[in-house]
Amino acid sequence: MGKSKEQRIKNLKRNRIWPSVLGLFLILFIFATILIAVMTASAADIVNRKLVDSVITTTKVAELFENYDSGNGESIEQTVLSHIDVLDEIDAVAVIDADENPVWSSNGTYPDTDRLTSTELLHGIAEQEIRVIINDDKDQLFTIDGEGIIINESAVEAFKDTLNAEELNVTDPFGGMTLWIVIPVNDLDVMVLNNIQIYVQDFAMIMVYLAFFGILLAVFVLYYLISLIGVVLEVRRTTKIIYTDMVTGGDNWLSFIKKGTKLLKKNRNGKKNYAVLHLEMRKYRSFCTCFGVIKGQELIENLYNILKKEIKRKEVMAYQENAAFGLLLIYTEKDELEARIRRIETLLSGALPGMKMYFGTGVYLVQTGEDDLEQLCNNAMIACEMAGEETENKTAYFDVEMNNQKLWERRVEDDMERALANKEFQVYLQPKISTSREVLGGAEALVRWIHPTEGFISPNRFIPIFEKNGFILKLDDYMLEEIARVQSEWLAEGRSLVPISVNISRAHFTREDLAEHICAIVDKYQVPHDVIELELTESAFFDDKSVLLDTVKKLRDAGFPVSMDDFGAGYSSLNSLKEMQIDVLKIDADFFRGVEAEERGLLIVSEVIGLAKKLNMKIVAEGIESKEQVEFLTEQECDLIQGYFYAKPMPVAEFAEKYSV
Repeated sequence: MGKSKEQRIKNLKRNRIWPSVLGLFLILFIFATILIAVMTASAADIVNRKLVDSVITTTKVAELFENYDSGNGESIEQTVLSHIDVLDEIDAVAVIDADENPVWSSNGTYPDTDRLTSTELLHGIAEQEIRVIINDDKDQLFTIDGEGIIINESAVEAFKDTLNAEELNVTDPFGGMTLWIVIPVNDLDVMVLNNIQIYVQDFAMIMVYLAFFGILLAVFVLYYLISLIGVVLEVRRTTKIIYTDMVTGGDNWLSFIKKGTKLLKKNRNGKKNYAVLHLEMRKYRSFCTCFGVIKGQELIENLYNILKKEIKRKEVMAYQENAAFGLLLIYTEKDELEARIRRIETLLSGALPGMKMYFGTGVYLVQTGEDDLEQLCNNAMIACEMAGEETENKTAYFDVEMNNQKLWERRVEDDMERALANKEFQVYLQPKISTSREVLGGAEALVRWIHPTEGFISPNRFIPIFEKNGFILKLDDYMLEEIARVQSEWLAEGRSLVPISVNISRAHFTREDLAEHICAIVDKYQVPHDVIELELTESAFFDDKSVLLDTVKKLRDAGFPVSMDDFGAGYSSLNSLKEMQIDVLKIDADFFRGVEAEERGLLIVSEVIGLAKKLNMKIVAEGIESKEQVEFLTEQECDLIQGYFYAKPMPVAEFAEKYSV
């Protein structure tokens, strides 16, 4: 799988989940912050109200002493006890005079007056300053004057440090704090002990806030959890779609590569032997043509289900395309693997009762440490491709030569355009000798590639590649133009011309204007049409027959001789002779090779020559290499002989010099 494609799949799965997860954490953080702020503010408000209430109560007690006069004979106790309702709101009252001498206490306790100076006690009488002593500490928590309550920050810190003191009931979740509040009244300091209690009901509003925000938070969290679960399920559904084949409904090729690569990486120590198979059905397109694409897809699904049943644990398989499947199988011995492949092919062949199906299998035996499954599948595919298209079950194993062949094909395709532009393709001519007078009667144009680094390249190393990739069309046009140019030069030099045959590949006959196209190339050099023979193979007859017959008629009407090459190599030779008007018949060289050539082959050649004569055709026998063959063909009145017995193909200049054309 390409890196960009793999990254897009990862992004698809990752980016849709994390925004929701981050959103959930953000909502939790915001709600927690708001809740803490509200609870802190509410708690501070409760403590503030308790302190203010204590100050108000203390002020009421101090007011009892504003009109106290020891000279009238009334005791402090009488003065205080007359206001029992006020005393019920406090724990104790203590009074000291200006000299810091104890005057009276309701329970006999006093604060630590040694830590308080008289100046501090008397200071601010005019402003009615109120001092607060925390647990007998001289530091003031706050003061109250005409401007309101003034917080003493240092005293607050001191208050925090006393949380472990015995005076505070820190074990009670809702305890209190003991405060001595001092108010200067006349010549006395009235000290009131307040035990401030904080009860559960004081936190009623906080509980309301907490419940409200808790419910709101639960709603948001539930919403986001539902959304997150939905996103996760959607990602899983999307991932399943990504890795599901639309034809078979099973794992697709991406899933096969992913799972197979994981298995190979786990097997880096080579404990298991793995083999990669490329298995494909032969002639699948023909099946779809006969029975329809829908039936073809149903067949693929059926084949997939058969294969799936044969897959064991720690093995994977998937449908690829065009009736091809990829398999990663475990094996112990090569013989056992081949037997299993034959069993699989037999099962697949029985998928359609009454119809014979054939399969080709390419195999790559995985080496220890190899885990690039895509490359290994490509190797298996190359092996299957090299096995050919024979209509039989055939298994081919990948080897280095197959890879070298593919590399060669790649290099040929990389160099072919440049070679055509640089005229690296050179014309060679092989003479055709007349049997009646043993003089030159014609020639065949053959192409040779003179590569700048590879040197001479034989046609069988590049022509099949060109036929497969379509470049043969350009090469044929190039050869036709070169022959027209050579014939034009010889004509200008006053030489006598003989017909030179040029191959026209079957791929050309897909265009309806082929005759006009050929005429345009030849007419550019003002060469008579009868000296350029157009040679087509018998296999062209299997394409669009109507276009072929119409094109041949147009070419013959334009004056071009038309010949059929490799006659007898196909399976419908007589039928093609019946329907197509041609001028020259070339007998395939295979009739003159092998042990049967002396008997059955020569008998057939004799009959073919006789038939051609009756149809007013010239006969050319190619591939002739012996004197006995020449004598036989001369006796049978064959018109022209082409072969190594007379001459091999040669460059144009050498041909012109040797035969003095």
